[in-house]
Amino acid sequence: MGNDLEAICRVFRERDRFLIACHENPEGDAIGSELALALALRKIGKTATVLNSDPVPGNLLFLPGADTVRSEEDGSGYDVAVVLDCGSPERTGRVGAELRKCPLTVNIDHHLTNGRHGDYCLIDPEAAATGVLIYRVLAAMGIPVDRSIAVNLYVSILTDTGSFRYSNANPEAFRIAGEMIGHGVDPWGVSEKVYESQSRERIGLLGRVLSSLEFAGDGRIAAITTMRKDLDEFRSKKDSLEGFINYPRSIEGVEVAVSFREEGNDEFRVSFRSKGRVDVSRIAAGFGGGGHRNASGCSVPGPLPDAKRRVFEALGKALP
Repeated sequence: MGNDLEAICRVFRERDRFLIACHENPEGDAIGSELALALALRKIGKTATVLNSDPVPGNLLFLPGADTVRSEEDGSGYDVAVVLDCGSPERTGRVGAELRKCPLTVNIDHHLTNGRHGDYCLIDPEAAATGVLIYRVLAAMGIPVDRSIAVNLYVSILTDTGSFRYSNANPEAFRIAGEMIGHGVDPWGVSEKVYESQSRERIGLLGRVLSSLEFAGDGRIAAITTMRKDLDEFRSKKDSLEGFINYPRSIEGVEVAVSFREEGNDEFRVSFRSKGRVDVSRIAAGFGGGGHRNASGCSVPGPLPDAKRRVFEALGKALP
């Protein structure tokens, strides 16, 4: 565990211009953490810009501050790069070059596989979400949480704990979520926006992806596949796939769910979800990726049958 909390708070107090980024293909924890931090820094008179390689997913556009996220920015005008929810610098994608222009880098993350890049690190794999670490920073700095910050922190925890269903939903996560409700968060309103505002195209895409369902490892591995033509046909972007992997994981007898997504240049993005008995972060690390024990990812070169064979072989060796 890396804990430079006091030093990071000092940097946030003493520096003035912050460029905030997260990993590619951001989800609720990454976006919620970024926006909560940016809003808090602006409250104390700082310049805080969120710069991401990929746009905010459609179901998160309701988050306060989401309309301020940028896709282009010159990093040379900033004092500090703040990288959130990102295990390695490479995962920031094309904005990494701008982040490297900043004199200082702060790394805040809860992934076990984080490489501790940056000048100051706050790394805690026991934290339910990166949003929990942002909450700790704001509490240490004495920055009051208003409703806008609260909504972002709540969503970061809600989404990364699977609506408080996953094993990382610890007492701290519930305590902070409860406090955010006290700051004006409407749990049903937020859940409706995050989970129940789906387009017809996304539901059609879900049907297509689930039709690719296959099994390996005597039925203990379930996999789904998404090709680029599937996204094109349903006029969808890759963020539309968020949560699809939970369907194969929910199947009785399945220990690990796998999602293969065609990225181009004969490469596939592979996501893993485990029910707990298989440490998929080790599997992902074997392919150059990383993540959590129960949720990890990596990229694997194709062609697809070869990529599947290698992934299924690695998982098969790890099955209990």
